[in-house]
Amino acid sequence: MLNLDGQVLDGKYRLIRKIGAGGMGEVYLGEQINLGRQVAVKVVSVDDAAFHSKDTSEVRQQFEREAKTLANLTHPNILPVHDYGVQSDLLYLIMDYAPGGSLADAIKGNGKHPLKLPAPVPFAVDLISQVASALQYVHERGIIHRDVKPGNVLIRVEDGQWHVLLADFGVARGVDTSGRTQVTGTFLYMAPEQFNGKFSAASDQYALAVMAFQLLAGRTPFDGELAALTRAHLYEQPPSLHALNPAVSPAVEAVINRGLAKDPAQRYPTVAAFGLALREAAAGRLAAPSSNPIADATTMAATPPPLPPMQTQQGPAPQWNPSPAPQPKPKGGSGRVLVTALAAVLLLVAIIGGIGLANRFNGNGGGTGKATATATTAQPTVTATATGPAITPTLPPTAAIPFCAAGTTLQITDDATCVPLPASVSLSNPLISDVAPTCDTNGSIQWKTADNTTLTCGASASSLTITPTQANTLGCVYAPQPNLAAGYASVLVAPGTNGTAVLGIRQGTVSLGGGTNQLTGYYLAVSPSTLTFYKVIDAGGTPQIVPLTPAGIPSLDLAAHYVIGVLYNGNSFQLYINGNPVGDPAKDVDKSFSKGWMNLCSQGGPVTFQDALLYSQVSIGG
Repeated sequence: MLNLDGQVLDGKYRLIRKIGAGGMGEVYLGEQINLGRQVAVKVVSVDDAAFHSKDTSEVRQQFEREAKTLANLTHPNILPVHDYGVQSDLLYLIMDYAPGGSLADAIKGNGKHPLKLPAPVPFAVDLISQVASALQYVHERGIIHRDVKPGNVLIRVEDGQWHVLLADFGVARGVDTSGRTQVTGTFLYMAPEQFNGKFSAASDQYALAVMAFQLLAGRTPFDGELAALTRAHLYEQPPSLHALNPAVSPAVEAVINRGLAKDPAQRYPTVAAFGLALREAAAGRLAAPSSNPIADATTMAATPPPLPPMQTQQGPAPQWNPSPAPQPKPKGGSGRVLVTALAAVLLLVAIIGGIGLANRFNGNGGGTGKATATATTAQPTVTATATGPAITPTLPPTAAIPFCAAGTTLQITDDATCVPLPASVSLSNPLISDVAPTCDTNGSIQWKTADNTTLTCGASASSLTITPTQANTLGCVYAPQPNLAAGYASVLVAPGTNGTAVLGIRQGTVSLGGGTNQLTGYYLAVSPSTLTFYKVIDAGGTPQIVPLTPAGIPSLDLAAHYVIGVLYNGNSFQLYINGNPVGDPAKDVDKSFSKGWMNLCSQGGPVTFQDALLYSQVSIGG
């Protein structure tokens, strides 16, 4: 105990009284003398026992590095650091003063803003989301807090609104720290791996999930003396949050339980994903899983789920009833596929970890440039004139279906004997131009195959037929694409009996720590008589399906071969069949994704694919 009341540091800061203690050092209410304002001053003594293994100069150098790092953190939910210094054997940080006290004070009924638990679900979710935002910010800058708890969350209340600030980075470490460290943290909130001296960004997520549980249940999930508490964190499942507080929905409980997974790889891929899933669940936009997500974490759905009901002018949409099954890794992948079966109305494409930029097509790669696509607002039409790309790709010699010659017109119902391009659209920089994914010898494309998928190559490797091996599942291949906000993707398809072709584009984050993936993205599904366009949002939990199929989609009666395509820019998508725009542009209703994969999938039966195209530079003509 330092007992520094009344002391002046470097002639600038007067310490008024001790107001708390952090993971390392003590915190004083202070006064910045030249401005006459109150500040919080954290003081650490280099003679502290925690530093006995290091010499004084090393301790000071480390402190200065950390102080400079903290001073550069600028986030609305992080307590600002204004200054730092060294006086004699004392190291100090000057921070904002938060007179509202900490969340721990509020929970105990102390301070200006007592908080009665259990807290209302929207209120608790808002507080946790604010802390998640702060943690995501520091994680992206290579910092792990390692001591997330209510005592390190400060409160400001303005006009009745609670604003929280993450504080006390005294035991924070860099994410690149190798090996084990001393056991550090607060036992009630420590992740299992921290008891073994290990930590990662997922450790902070675990502590935040403990806080969420506490706010909603009125107690932490585990309690007791040290040995019992350690055993519980390492081996025991938390009690039912819904049973403790019936106001907590099963979906919210499922999100928190996943954050409390024993294995860091089974938690959400990022703390931001945890916060998003919690908000979506609290808003009723995420359904509860069929069973405990922690128990299911190593046995997620093995097969890509089915399509949503098709929108059709010819009667009611077909229905499917998938069920979860175990999930293995995809063939040839560098990560783990995460797909979750939904009841009745779901499509997700199997995706693996390891984002890589697609190589430029041999001989046709232009500069990456900036995409200038703007989705056309033209009404549906049945004819189009292919103008050809600004840089015409040259297909490999195995090509059986050439690009349509300039002046060639195809109607929507024509049998495609060539590959049309959208009228009045110039395309360049073909990132993918592959005759038969996985079958031809185009070495610039590395397509991967999902499980539950059978592939058959056509004559001379001129086409690829994809067949799902189980009912109500998707068979898929997929290839990486760069970060794209705008572009054009298309593929020529020939569905077999009951086959529906699916083109997936522009997905969100697909490769995250621990082999877990987020299957966000846009999907165009076309059978000879139906068309559906929709978006999947997956924050690491049960995905949300957002229908985007625009108005003006005509009744379809497609031929044996047709080309499906999507022109996209920002939040707008124009759908194409045989180079013709169909329907009004689809407008995104929530958020846009700008990176990920290109997917080719079949549903319900075999589909033959040929000439998969993806362009990153698009210009719309008159």
